[in-house]
Amino acid sequence: MKESEMIKMYLIDLYVEYLKENGKDSKTIKTYLHSVMDFKKWSKQENKLIKAKPIDIRNYITYLRHERRIAPSTINKYIASLKSFYAYLSEQELIKNNPMEQIKRISFTHISTNNNKWLSPLEQDKFISYAELEPNEWLRIRNLAVIDLMLFAGLRVQEVADLQLDDVSKAGTDLNILIRDGKHGKFAEVTLVSKHAKHLKHWLRIRNECTKTFHKNSTSLFVSERSSKLTARAIQKFISKYGKLAGVENITPHRLRHTFCKNLARQNTPIEIIRRLARHEKIETTAIYIDPSAEELVDALRRM
Repeated sequence: MKESEMIKMYLIDLYVEYLKENGKDSKTIKTYLHSVMDFKKWSKQENKLIKAKPIDIRNYITYLRHERRIAPSTINKYIASLKSFYAYLSEQELIKNNPMEQIKRISFTHISTNNNKWLSPLEQDKFISYAELEPNEWLRIRNLAVIDLMLFAGLRVQEVADLQLDDVSKAGTDLNILIRDGKHGKFAEVTLVSKHAKHLKHWLRIRNECTKTFHKNSTSLFVSERSSKLTARAIQKFISKYGKLAGVENITPHRLRHTFCKNLARQNTPIEIIRRLARHEKIETTAIYIDPSAEELVDALRRM
């Protein structure tokens, strides 16, 4: 077998299988592979992947910074991807020395530009107000219950779509929500507190009264008018519809989850509590909600 073929089969394909076995989602795998293949393309040598030295990695980072002028935050993603790849090769004893061991992330000072990740309080109010104007009561209560789970309990859109009727239980006046297959296949239990649970409680009553056969035979918590399960795509569509009516640009289900985290930060919630409520593995993921945004920094200057 040629060395180039070995690289393709034993380094790339097996690495992908390794990532899948370790619960990495398709988006993360795509990002990691892009970085690895970009480094391979830059090196112009098929065997550079297994023979790379720290100086090669440093030269590649210099190329990304000064020739391609890629932002430091993005370069750090390349570095993280290569660290994962070479850690795998080292673990499998396919290389003797890991060239990424001494490579560190780029340190930089920045003003957060994460404002577009979440909704401002005004945007939230406008968005909810248009959702509440849905003329069909069945759809209105269902859609508001879906929104509440993302905005006030931090669920991801697929987690909402996958919920079963028996995943919801009462805990006093609150509701407990079981997530059986979250990110990386993790099981979790979250709480939708009483003041945000009224729509879901109403939906449960409506759901139990559904008379169509495919509704009655379905175990899904959320159903559509014409099918036994509400899909993540369908949720994205009505979220987008209400966002456009409210004049809120590029609203997505994940922006509602981001907003859940930012709302906690706005209340000065400790970062470790936000991390646990958001079910983040790393505290660095949570840090963006604590960092002041560009708008907040400018407001501070105006108040000076």
